[in-house]
Amino acid sequence: MSETAMDDAPISPGLVGGAAGVVTFGMLASVTVLLFDRIAVAVLVGALSGVGIFYTVPYTIRRADEDYVRDAHRNLARSFHPGAAGYALSGAGVVVLALLFVFESLLLPVAVALTLAMAEYVVLSRVLPRAGESSVEDHEDAWSSDEWDE
Repeated sequence: MSETAMDDAPISPGLVGGAAGVVTFGMLASVTVLLFDRIAVAVLVGALSGVGIFYTVPYTIRRADEDYVRDAHRNLARSFHPGAAGYALSGAGVVVLALLFVFESLLLPVAVALTLAMAEYVVLSRVLPRAGESSVEDHEDAWSSDEWDE
């Protein structure tokens, strides 16, 4: 029998994101069922926020890791920005939950939340740096406010 312990292997950011997504799904779905007693709506709210957290947590961990290098040439989904999608989707579930207090119908809160999530994704995918990229330009021609102090 091999003597390998679980502590020897590092925990991947994807695993942490998956666990956080499942917990978020469970919490928001249960709150939605308690408040509105509609299971289908609870699954939708929990799924939107759970998938958002699943994308957000690994993105945040990888952004903080200085040794992480994004392998862009092998990535087939280069245009997809997981951080932007995560932030947009996690907020969309909460928007649906909040708008359910105002509107009786489910259609309007879902439509507003998805429209808002798409707009957030478009803006955030242009603004947020990708994991493994520097948020500050490192070359000589980069603009800096330090030039004002001279």
